[in-house]
Amino acid sequence: MQIFKYSLGLILSIFIFSGCSSKYQVSFDSNPKGATLICDGKNWGYTPISLYIDKEKLEGKSSLSMDCSANWISGVKKNYTSKIPLDKFPEGVSATVERGNGEGYSQDAQFALQVEQMKAQQTQAAAAIIGANAQQQANFNQSLQNLNNN
Repeated sequence: MQIFKYSLGLILSIFIFSGCSSKYQVSFDSNPKGATLICDGKNWGYTPISLYIDKEKLEGKSSLSMDCSANWISGVKKNYTSKIPLDKFPEGVSATVERGNGEGYSQDAQFALQVEQMKAQQTQAAAAIIGANAQQQANFNQSLQNLNNN
């Protein structure tokens, strides 16, 4: 049984780590955080956020073109660099846009705090679910062990 657990762990590790290298990561951030990321007309959520592109789709290309913008709650919009040279950033890239001070900044900063709180709550909820699943698995394993002992 122990050998099976270690073998399964090794296989899963290989699968997980090999999967990571097949993706090209583009990370978007904004200052203040919490701007809506819109790329090619699609809403991807609030910054900071990362998008992952299959590297197979990038083979033979010298650059990646994306039409992305940070859109704050106040209505201010800033565009990210639209062309990413893949030879310069072969493993991925991060981009941050600065909103700048001006009308509506306090509204955007307040919303950034709300987004941060929301993401923290989502992380706590996910951790609680993972903990509950781990407890269920432990209870199931204990039940199996009890059956085997009887």
